[in-house]
Amino acid sequence: MNEQVLFYAQIIFWVMLFLIAHCYLLFPMTLPFVSEIFKRRKLIEKGDVELPTVSILISAYNEEAVIERKIQNILELDYPKDKLEVLIGDDGSADRTAEIVARYADQGITLVKAPKNAGKAAMLNRLNKIAKNDILLFCDANTMFFPNVVRKLVTPFQDKKIGCACGHLILSDKSGSTLGRGESSYWDLESEIKKFEGVLDLLIGGNGALYAIRRELYTELPVRKSVMDDFFVTTKVLEKGYYCTFVTTAIGTEQTSKESSGEFRRKVRIGRANFNFLFSYLPLLNPLRPLLAYLFFSHKILRWFSPHILILLFIANAFLLTSGLFYQIFFGVMVAGGLAAAFKIVPSGYYFLSMNYAILKGFFMAFKPEKSGGWAREARSDE
Repeated sequence: MNEQVLFYAQIIFWVMLFLIAHCYLLFPMTLPFVSEIFKRRKLIEKGDVELPTVSILISAYNEEAVIERKIQNILELDYPKDKLEVLIGDDGSADRTAEIVARYADQGITLVKAPKNAGKAAMLNRLNKIAKNDILLFCDANTMFFPNVVRKLVTPFQDKKIGCACGHLILSDKSGSTLGRGESSYWDLESEIKKFEGVLDLLIGGNGALYAIRRELYTELPVRKSVMDDFFVTTKVLEKGYYCTFVTTAIGTEQTSKESSGEFRRKVRIGRANFNFLFSYLPLLNPLRPLLAYLFFSHKILRWFSPHILILLFIANAFLLTSGLFYQIFFGVMVAGGLAAAFKIVPSGYYFLSMNYAILKGFFMAFKPEKSGGWAREARSDE
């Protein structure tokens, strides 16, 4: 084979290998040390500070299976009722979601009903305009809170530079599916990364299941294309010069998806939504904020492009099979690992493979026209 081709194949191989190793090994392993070196000095929390007013915003679509349990969960929160506003937006549900929510009007639960399904982003924009309180707390209908979650989540806002706080979501897998077990393991790693980013107060993207921001920092969500509302809103807080932190003691729980196909479709939608607005997130790579740029590149950019990196790594490796035993062994390991993942021998490997396939599919779908509004709901393992 042409020596020049082999030369470029080697460059591509080693660069791609470094990028994928950095994304999934080096970055998570070194982040605890980075966070210790560059950790932001926290203000001392004062116990006698007046609690802020909070608006809980939930955008719901066909949630009759869980919405009543969610309302009961909110009513049991340990937070002053006169400082709490609960707005539940029914986005044109075809089931009894709105009917169930309306029953609790006399207990401080406000139903905001849309005439038709316009999408989660449009409903969140509408709820934001109605909300009256200082802090907006966003959550999903299937996320169940620990009683002290609001008190814990609002504490960091004593620091005027904190614009966003994200809670700790614990995923529970009752489905028993291979994908469900893999998702749960993957989320454990993701939570560890978020914890150390939180030490730096530079959390890269909140979690729509449980996060809060100052109301004046809310950025209206685009509605013409699908968008990851939690990532969009929280990164705009960072772009405005505020900090975003992670509160390990503000705990919410959620079940994994009931079916593998449902979880895969959700991952495809997430991938598409991220690529839809990729260019709007590029200010996070600002070289004048090197630590933020490093975290965004390592945690998100490389993650989003990991299927492309893996494909280039595989192709370059194939070109180098005649260049030595190392490349032959590495190629064999890649093939064997891929087969083991595809046949679900290793749950975490299967999840990794399906996640990257979903990201790649979402990437190509981002180039296709998209009907605005609407959202699909996937069944969970607790239903």
